[in-house]
Amino acid sequence: MPTWGRPEADSPTAQLEQELARVRAELVNLRQENRRLLEKLNAALDGTGICLWQGLVQSGELTVFNLQNFQQGQMVAHFDLWQAKLHPDDKALALERYFGHLNGQYGSYEARYRTLGSQGEITWLWDRGRVVEWDAQGRPYRIMGSHIDITAQMAQQALLEEQAQLDHLTGLYNRHTFTRLTRQRLAQGGPGALLFIDLDDFKAINDRFGHRCGDGVLSQVGQWLCCRLPTGALYGRYGGDEFVAYVPGFTAAQVEELMARLLAERPQYVVEVGDCRPVGMSLGGCCWQQAPGFEQALETADRAMYQAKQRGKRGFWLACL
Repeated sequence: MPTWGRPEADSPTAQLEQELARVRAELVNLRQENRRLLEKLNAALDGTGICLWQGLVQSGELTVFNLQNFQQGQMVAHFDLWQAKLHPDDKALALERYFGHLNGQYGSYEARYRTLGSQGEITWLWDRGRVVEWDAQGRPYRIMGSHIDITAQMAQQALLEEQAQLDHLTGLYNRHTFTRLTRQRLAQGGPGALLFIDLDDFKAINDRFGHRCGDGVLSQVGQWLCCRLPTGALYGRYGGDEFVAYVPGFTAAQVEELMARLLAERPQYVVEVGDCRPVGMSLGGCCWQQAPGFEQALETADRAMYQAKQRGKRGFWLACL
């Protein structure tokens, strides 16, 4: 008669149960080991901003192993979702580099790009990776890599680039930037004018009231130009007490009207409380119907400005090409 209870130790059922118990114990150990390895990985990468990722090429599955500066839910789990988050201006380049590596065009995948969050926030990433496994047909199967959040670095770089284009005292374009941008505008052709503005007796202000007062005058003139010049104009500090402005589309009559208005509305500077004095300035203008070269326009406006000074300062002179 059959007996009920635990199977014999050497029976197939007992052996199967023993094997199952061993596998379960091994699984627990592997999970613990995996947890310890992830802890070590996070500890090693903590503060670096580096996230390690893996992609299964054919299924599109994406896995990020450590979050670093990101929150749960910010990391996408599929290639299509990652692609959808790419900034429109960076999408073509990032995909070209990714598929170029998969197709053997590049030895590795590397791209700098922006991603868009759910609220439109922008994150800059520097992303790198390479294929580490191929399938039986020799097609890329698994790709591994890392990305790092470089948003702060890109913001700092943008700030430095902006500062390099501006005059530190007035906040206007500096000589180099004004020249470059005006050259680009002139290359497009069409009518316009270039104004050259020189402050009268500026050295006397520095000598009498000090350079701090002189710097204040320059800064105030810069702010004044921002409010007085028409939309679409370019303007900058060309050096010392000289300012320049490019005004597109103006006729000679409009340029004369603009220069007369600038002189009539010239700013004042404060020497001390209750002592405000108008800033003296001489203006020279060069206007045209067909755009000249930058050097010719600037030289003509400069000569016109000296013509205004010779006529008694605090005036303007216009030359047409």
